[in-house]
Amino acid sequence: MASTPKTRPTAARTAKAAKKPTKPRGYHHLDLRRALLDAAIEFLREGDVTGLTIQVLARAAGVSPGAPYHHFPDKQSLLAALATEGYELLGERVARAVAREPTVPGKLAEVATAYLSFAKEHASHYRIMFLPEIEDRVRFASVHEASDRSLGLLFEVVAAGNPGMPLDAVVARAIAALSLCHGFASLRAARVLGNIPGIPKVELLEKVAIAEVVTVALGAGR
Repeated sequence: MASTPKTRPTAARTAKAAKKPTKPRGYHHLDLRRALLDAAIEFLREGDVTGLTIQVLARAAGVSPGAPYHHFPDKQSLLAALATEGYELLGERVARAVAREPTVPGKLAEVATAYLSFAKEHASHYRIMFLPEIEDRVRFASVHEASDRSLGLLFEVVAAGNPGMPLDAVVARAIAALSLCHGFASLRAARVLGNIPGIPKVELLEKVAIAEVVTVALGAGR
């Protein structure tokens, strides 16, 4: 009778190996950064920014309290990273909006539509992008560079619709148009517009707001 080779595992050894617990996979360096940002986005869907802490995010990501500090030295740094990502996403939408419309009024309407849809679909990012905690243009340069890029696209479209207009006036009209978008988006996010008796539905109000953006950017009567 042939003997069993010594290298062949026995049934008992195989069963023991199968029962051995698998060591949990830790986050890769970049994976943890993304996980923390995603946890912040999820928290901000309902939670207030004042309650968002590094410790809260560490628990949500399932890591030790000190692990997030390898990526974000403090809460402000994390907020800045979220804001930068938000401005980049917004800039991509605005660029596509500008590219797909041939006329200046059409571009302006599409830019306003893109802005409002972004504010609604990326509400967590939007809540962070205008916080005074990240207004330092030196420390948080990446935030303001991304913001300036998206704003620059709006300036270009407004300038194209107002040939020969002094730069200051162009910028003023662009900021006024931006203010309309931001004001409407903020009121909608705060659910104010749906809580006033007798006013039209939010969808109609949004259409009017977009039309007003075009009027403001190009001047009344144009």
